[in-house]
Amino acid sequence: MYEQSLSPRRDSPAAAAVWARGIALAERPEVADQAETLARNLVSCAVSRTPAGGHINVRIEISEFGLLIEVRDPAGLGQFDGVELAEVSSITLSFGSSCGPGGHIQWAELRVPQPRAATA
Repeated sequence: MYEQSLSPRRDSPAAAAVWARGIALAERPEVADQAETLARNLVSCAVSRTPAGGHINVRIEISEFGLLIEVRDPAGLGQFDGVELAEVSSITLSFGSSCGPGGHIQWAELRVPQPRAATA
């Protein structure tokens, strides 16, 4: 598992994208482009919700099937509009979002494409 904490700065989405791409290139190169895009989008949403002095936590987990990116920010209930994952849904296997008193979490899973079986 890989983790990092970011400040809610304008350059944080780009930093997260480079970090996620590097991890994906080392662990699951087939999804490196998607990992970069996904991390940038999720962190960008978190930056817009996180007040100055707050922190955004990003976690990447590697599985035998692909990788999972999770972004946690301190936003409370009612501080997001629910359509933020629309763009990332086209490149992910599954995704979700939850919000509670402890903050807001967005996650998405990228699955490594499986080779197709040869047909006779």
